Amino acid sequence: MVKKVTPKLVTAILSAGMLSFLGILDETATTVTFPTLIKEFAVTTDQVQWVNTLVLLVIATIVPLSSQISLRFTTKKIFIAGIVFFMIGLIIDIFTPRFDLLLLGRAFQGIGTGIGLPLMYNIILAKVPKDKLGFMMGIGTMITAVAVALGPVFGGIVTDLLTWRWIFIISTFLAIISAFTGSYAITQLNKLQKVKFKYGQWLAIAVGLVLLMLGFTSIAKNSFWSFQVIGCLVFGLVSLAIWLKLSWRDRHALISPHLFLNLHFSMQLICYCFAKITTLALGFIFPIYVQTVNHGSVSLAGWIMLPGAICDALMAALAGKLLDKKGAWLPIMGGIIASLAGVVMMTVAGLHLSDLEIILLYALYYGGYGMCFSSLMTSGLTSLSVADHAQGNAIFNTLQQFSGALGTALAGTLIAISQNNHQLLRQQTTALGARWTFMVLTGLIILNLVIAIIFVPRPPKTSTHLEE
Repeated sequence: MVKKVTPKLVTAILSAGMLSFLGILDETATTVTFPTLIKEFAVTTDQVQWVNTLVLLVIATIVPLSSQISLRFTTKKIFIAGIVFFMIGLIIDIFTPRFDLLLLGRAFQGIGTGIGLPLMYNIILAKVPKDKLGFMMGIGTMITAVAVALGPVFGGIVTDLLTWRWIFIISTFLAIISAFTGSYAITQLNKLQKVKFKYGQWLAIAVGLVLLMLGFTSIAKNSFWSFQVIGCLVFGLVSLAIWLKLSWRDRHALISPHLFLNLHFSMQLICYCFAKITTLALGFIFPIYVQTVNHGSVSLAGWIMLPGAICDALMAALAGKLLDKKGAWLPIMGGIIASLAGVVMMTVAGLHLSDLEIILLYALYYGGYGMCFSSLMTSGLTSLSVADHAQGNAIFNTLQQFSGALGTALAGTLIAISQNNHQLLRQQTTALGARWTFMVLTGLIILNLVIAIIFVPRPPKTSTHLEE
């Protein structure tokens, strides 16, 4: 059967993408409310970052099951399950009187998003013709990019005019609409099979990721050599080693470790992860910076984030077109260079960033990110065989979420460490922690540039004589 991009297919992609959209909308919307949540629930900076870190971590542990879930259950049932979990989380968050219950609700939202996120990309990979794949992958990325663009403004305006709880109330209505459109448009992607869930492999991955995150975030309040830090990191690595042992000889592994032996895949995956770490770290820093250092309002913090997120959405769509016509090299290299320029200038001016400088530098960074991010995923997946696309997609989405959680935790931890210096004003320690983070992120993007130069496929050189 010839693949075509029909209105029903677009509706299916958008409906599945709505779970990703709402997950990221709520994530970016709540980020600008962190100072409000800190006051209302009497928590610290490193504690409040778990409002988003937990969601991303839950998604990272759910996504590895996506390939097996898609073989065991119908596509439509998977979508409905994602909607139900997400809405349970929304209801808890709307009515919660305590911070721990807020985190519980966010965990349920993470389960729903973790189910829905791979579904959108699986629909694209299964149903979209190859000559439109780059464009539609860009559209899929743009769905989340629009959420990033709207989230801070949406969260700021809603919090200023109503309360932060209305963020989740409005998301509930959008989730209901998505449930109806998805039930109509989403069709079966593959034949169902009786597969046994790889519970041991999944548990080893989940425990490993959770322990690594707990160890990393504990650095803000404990010595690196304490059990809370080094113990969690060591046992996390041991758990991942157990996963490797369980998976290595399993031809039907939950996630095949053999895919990482493909250097073009694994190196572009690393670039993808570094880009996500940087983006989520900056998304955490700037709303707090605007409110704490520059004394702006919640809504102002949201508006300042908007131009950068718009650049991201526009560049993601442009990158898809470029990839289809010119290959992955141009959008990836151009994007990394633009992102690097933005973060370097943030580092130089880190202690004294005005609101206008944040707008301009964030737009420069985010435009570059939009150019390279979806292109790295598309290029990485096309380096695999078609049979490995589902697992490759699961790997990208798992590590995307874990990297996002790591980025948020990185920024939250460094700012919290800086804020432990009570000899300086809070606005000074916040700015100092932000600058430390910018320096780390600069190093990551430099590594990205080096890796991309070596491993991103260059477009084939065509002879003018032959073309004539």
